[in-house]
Amino acid sequence: MKKVIGLFSLIAVFLSCDSYAQKEKLIQISSVETSGSYLAADNLGYVYLINESTLKKFDRDGLLLYTYTEFSDGKISQVDVSDPLKIMILNADFGKIKYLDNKLTLKKDFILLSDLSFPNAELVAGSYENGFWLFDPLTNQVVRFDKYLRASHNSGNIADITGIEINPVFMTEADNVLYLNDPQQGIFLFDRYGTYLRQVPLKNLKTFQVFPPRIIFSEGRKLKMFDLKTFEESALDIPCDEEPLQTLWNNDRAYVLTGKTLLIFRMD
Repeated sequence: MKKVIGLFSLIAVFLSCDSYAQKEKLIQISSVETSGSYLAADNLGYVYLINESTLKKFDRDGLLLYTYTEFSDGKISQVDVSDPLKIMILNADFGKIKYLDNKLTLKKDFILLSDLSFPNAELVAGSYENGFWLFDPLTNQVVRFDKYLRASHNSGNIADITGIEINPVFMTEADNVLYLNDPQQGIFLFDRYGTYLRQVPLKNLKTFQVFPPRIIFSEGRKLKMFDLKTFEESALDIPCDEEPLQTLWNNDRAYVLTGKTLLIFRMD
């Protein structure tokens, strides 16, 4: 419910920005001195920040709650917080998937990609019914594993299917649709069985959020919304002096990551 309310609020902001008399605007409410390379947000309103081998969890107002650090497995290359009680992190250099609880405590179970016969997998994404997807660059396909670590579905070679060579950097699932992002080619959509659906012409994106049927992404000092049904795009200005590294939306808040700061805005 919080996710739905947050999306409606965001849509209202975009609509007000497109109107002649803007009724709502973003006001900065907090600034946290921190550094990192990637932000993520769960559906409970919490925000996560990756910095090398460290993952931090903040509340909606920027209060640091928990920190996880593990140097022996190298850098954290990806985090998936679609299940806030079972956070998935990928250490791609060591071919390992690990799970954390909601306090960022390491769970005992972990997965070695070599045990799944995909030691070179570069991307992972949580999936329905406690499964997950991985993208393997050697076979150029996405493969889904169920909760018993059995390969249940795959796309086949994506280049053979689409006629396009891809080099994806981000992957996420929403409402049983998998979104595979290549900044040079766009976003490729697959259904829950790995069947290719279509290509979305959004390029030069590193990451994004999906609130079906809308994709939320940042571009410079703008937070943008793209409608997958109407192909309409709208933008919201972010009042930030520095060039943001990433901006995301979560439950009536906009979070802007710069080189040394996490800025938090609310609607007013």
